[in-house]
Amino acid sequence: MRSDKPEKHRLSAVSAAFVENSGFLKKFLRRYFSKQQDIEDVVQETYLRAFAAERKKGIEHPKAFLFRVAKNVALTELTKKSRQITDYLEESSASVAMETDASAYEETEAQEILGRYCDAVATLPDKCREVFLLRKVHGLPHKEIAERMSLSASSVAKYIAQGVLTVETATSDNYSTRVFSSRQKKL
Repeated sequence: MRSDKPEKHRLSAVSAAFVENSGFLKKFLRRYFSKQQDIEDVVQETYLRAFAAERKKGIEHPKAFLFRVAKNVALTELTKKSRQITDYLEESSASVAMETDASAYEETEAQEILGRYCDAVATLPDKCREVFLLRKVHGLPHKEIAERMSLSASSVAKYIAQGVLTVETATSDNYSTRVFSSRQKKL
């Protein structure tokens, strides 16, 4: 009697070994990978490579062949990941070095500006310097400064304006260029 059902296709030796041993293969790959997704990817790649090799040439020991292919695929994947990590670290260290250089430059520049600021404040006349520091450093209001120093409110405003103008001129890039150039001429 003939059945109307199609004959079942017989699995190739590699496919049969894969079906029988896929659980063991996954367990074997846990030595190399901790993420289940990585293991699944390597198992799939292993089957595809082993099946393609079997189509070209018959495989005598399909189970051993599957495990050998799995090991090779795993090592290849680990090498790729290692290179990616190394590349990332190299790129990161280069950007950190650039950031460090930039921040060192910014810090040096800030110190230079602060130095020019302090030099400019030191050049102010005594009363002007005292009013300027009470306002800008200590944050006192104009009225309190006027009372402390026995000055009019307009004199306090005038001294503060004079101090601000002197400091702004001293901390601007044009001023530092002019001062540096004049110092070089004197030498």
